Amino acid sequence: MTERSVVPRSFVPRPSEGLNYPNLMQMFLGRVRKTPELTALRYKRDGLWRPLSWRGWEIAAREIAAGLITRCGVGPGDRVALMANTRVEWALCDLAIALCGGVSVPIYATTAGPEIAFMLADSGATLLIVERPNMLQRLPPDSPAIQTICIAAGDEPGDNSGDDPGDDPGDRGAARTTLDAVREAGRTALAGVNDAHTQIESAIAGIGHEDVFTIVYTSGTTGRPKGAVLTHKNLVYEAWAIKNSIAVDRTDQQLLMLPLAHIFARHLLWAAVESGAVTAFCGGMETAIADMREVAPTYVGAVPRFYEKLQRKIEAELHERNSVERKLFDMAFDVGRRVSACRQRGQAISPVLAAKLRVADKAAFRPIRARFGGKLRFFVSGAAPLGRGNAEFFHALGLLILEGYGLTETTGATNVNRPDRFRFGSVGPALPGCEVLVGPAGEILLRGHNTMAGYHVPGGPPDTSIIDADGWLHTGDVGEISDGFLRITDRLKDLIITAGGKNVAPQKLEGQLRARDGVGDVLVTGDRRPHLVALVSLDEAEMLAIATRERLGCRVYADLARHPRIREIVAAYVHELNETLPRYETIKRFAILPEPFPPEQVTPTQKLKRKSVEARYASLINGLYTGS
Repeated sequence: MTERSVVPRSFVPRPSEGLNYPNLMQMFLGRVRKTPELTALRYKRDGLWRPLSWRGWEIAAREIAAGLITRCGVGPGDRVALMANTRVEWALCDLAIALCGGVSVPIYATTAGPEIAFMLADSGATLLIVERPNMLQRLPPDSPAIQTICIAAGDEPGDNSGDDPGDDPGDRGAARTTLDAVREAGRTALAGVNDAHTQIESAIAGIGHEDVFTIVYTSGTTGRPKGAVLTHKNLVYEAWAIKNSIAVDRTDQQLLMLPLAHIFARHLLWAAVESGAVTAFCGGMETAIADMREVAPTYVGAVPRFYEKLQRKIEAELHERNSVERKLFDMAFDVGRRVSACRQRGQAISPVLAAKLRVADKAAFRPIRARFGGKLRFFVSGAAPLGRGNAEFFHALGLLILEGYGLTETTGATNVNRPDRFRFGSVGPALPGCEVLVGPAGEILLRGHNTMAGYHVPGGPPDTSIIDADGWLHTGDVGEISDGFLRITDRLKDLIITAGGKNVAPQKLEGQLRARDGVGDVLVTGDRRPHLVALVSLDEAEMLAIATRERLGCRVYADLARHPRIREIVAAYVHELNETLPRYETIKRFAILPEPFPPEQVTPTQKLKRKSVEARYASLINGLYTGS
């Protein structure tokens, strides 16, 4: 029996309105016409937050586009790779590439050399825009030369003053310049009527829905990356659907901390264009809290790992308070939990409970929210499952986390909880115009205007084998739908089938164990084995704090990993988890890794590359079964 979740056809505005613009450039220019002088982007330079208006973004992007055409020879359909951290120049270049009629190929700034080389070759990129010259040193020595533009932080977007790209020891003789020089060349070109001006206007007027906007390579937890071919229709429709799911407008401001090579961040950026919201670029998760305090965003998107760490940080700080303060907070938190429960059920809050909430909020919750700028309306979570307890913790503090779901292959979100319609533990109802079907095997199928054209095939049409004849994209995810809310249970390829024939979803167990103080990452395994085992890494900072309180004398990660008391703590966590599980889901044995999972075993969205981890630690896993 299949289950279906689809926004009713009576939805107003109708989904067909999401295709009013033929391409992203016209969508962007429509925003410029509406609010030309309002702030579009904010970025931090020399300790100060600087604004860039919608008109300023357009001018900068046009200048870069003209420079790409005149100085670098970028033509319609050319692939331009973009490898940089989340920063204002990323947004300028993304639009500039489109204005050339080109196709952007985002690459994570942390990508290893062989993968960079593969993506450049597979996509057919003729130009690479890179944040810093030394990133090129990762490329294998036999990598073909590629024309390169280097970004460097200056006082203005695209300013490369003081950066000498020619001093890079990784230079292999390819033509190299700076973004500042490219922009200056474009500025000169646009002073007259020439081929660059003609090409830009031709792209704006001539590019249509089915033309390719970007090729986004999936980071993937298994195998080689695949390039999802996303069209202008995909991004235009996705931006419209998000705007018409969550009410955001030009009075809102988001803090963007996610890597823009990931579709989650990319669709947040372009959805802000459609809605008119301001995007402030964060320095990364390490500076996110400080940046929130300075910027005072109204919404923030992040991965679950961020919220898990944030909860543990708040709880650790509360633990350091005296007993009276802790008792008062516990009383306030109990009020917050009761209010949260009422709101989750859609029930009215009684006058007595409302009065208690006002006291609790002023005394306990408002100071916590002030650390995030004091204006947050909601958080957004995606890219991995969010723990229900994590969502309920923040909701009790007056901070709502809206969990969503989507894929690179669907241009980001297909489902998301709404501020006025949410259910913790689910990823929410479908976006307008998106269809969600749960098939007989429990696999989630998706269909809509945000479905990719297919996977990139060099020299050939996109590979559409993942999309069936009726247009349903087969996700490989397992889930269920109740009252229109989709709940993800696991990945088909990650499901563990024990030797006893029981199906186990490891992500649920991993998430529950990872939520404990001092635990870093967790991998649960046991496919075709008699029982489950786990590999556990430690959160060094949190576990050192525990070790200090218990006077264990640990100074570094290695001390923690081999200390018997730390093992006792983790064993207690595992035992407590097992007490809540059916016998076949319990973790029988575990190992604490002698070092954290290495960066190459973790995706940019903080998910373990399961097959790679299992291969790397095969002997350790086997030892958990043999008792060695």
